[in-house]
Amino acid sequence: MNSWIFNELNRREFLKKTALTGAAAYLGIGSDYSMAAVEPPPETMTVRFQELKSPCWVPQLVAEPLLREEGFTDIQYIKSEISRGEEDILAGKVDFAADFTANSLMKFDPGSPIDFISGLHIGCYSLIGSDRIKSILDLKGKKVWARTIMTLPHVFFRALIAYVGLDPDNDVQYVEVPKDEAIEMFKRGEIDAFMSFPPGPQRLRAAGVGHALVDTNVDRPWSQYYCCMITGRRDFIRNNPIATRKVIRSILRANDLVSQDPEMAAQLLVDRKVRKADDQEFLAQAFREIPYDKWRHYSPEDTIRFWALRLKGLGLSKHSPQEFISKNTDWSHITSLKREMGMTW
Repeated sequence: MNSWIFNELNRREFLKKTALTGAAAYLGIGSDYSMAAVEPPPETMTVRFQELKSPCWVPQLVAEPLLREEGFTDIQYIKSEISRGEEDILAGKVDFAADFTANSLMKFDPGSPIDFISGLHIGCYSLIGSDRIKSILDLKGKKVWARTIMTLPHVFFRALIAYVGLDPDNDVQYVEVPKDEAIEMFKRGEIDAFMSFPPGPQRLRAAGVGHALVDTNVDRPWSQYYCCMITGRRDFIRNNPIATRKVIRSILRANDLVSQDPEMAAQLLVDRKVRKADDQEFLAQAFREIPYDKWRHYSPEDTIRFWALRLKGLGLSKHSPQEFISKNTDWSHITSLKREMGMTW
């Protein structure tokens, strides 16, 4: 991909020119992408996503001009009070959603009419420790903020400490206060560790507060599996296979664009009022650190297996990995794109 392109274009020019000239040819992403132009049009011109809930899912928004290039004319982002997309998919309100893999696995049982269809990105979150804490094992008996019980940060934290042999129910003290209050308590030394998602780690680092005990962008095993994946409504996927393939292709191509120009992606979140302007610098830093460009090298099925085992070990799911893989995955579309998009798994 040509890096000089983004130095000369702002986000608005980028959207305009990719729409007019064709993103694949314009960006020089790869000659195989021209295959999209000779495919039949999507079975439906409408595709519905849940409104973006997490900044790290920004490829979903960056993909919009690519989706239009693929033939979609009505791209909707459905507002919802629900914190994550699985409920909206099950209710028939949206066609596709992004979410943390473990969160999705806890939201529906094998056989529910919703399928994992692709990985999205690796990494993003960090466990931040105070200067008194040198490793995860030092957290035994200490106070930790991981939001409230069974929220996404709490599930992450339980998996992290269980992996090193600590008991997530008895070996730490959970502090349940609002996030902003928790940050101030952490700064005052009243909390020993803080579960943080972008742009939180970047803000804390800039303020010189704490240090990363675990950075899932780079630390194994967490960095070897998708953090977040794309799920879809099964009847849409089966009735609209061409459209589904085009959606996956567009979002994965958008990963490359975010990796190439994180500032553009951060600006887009501010422009779309997903995040406030004072977050923009930290969001751009987060997008530089999240390995959006490594999506080609990780197996979505291995990710399901990894997180399903973690959840079962924690008592948060009674189902085996194979139950989810056999009943709630459809890799046919991502597999058909492997050669075209240079995937190595």
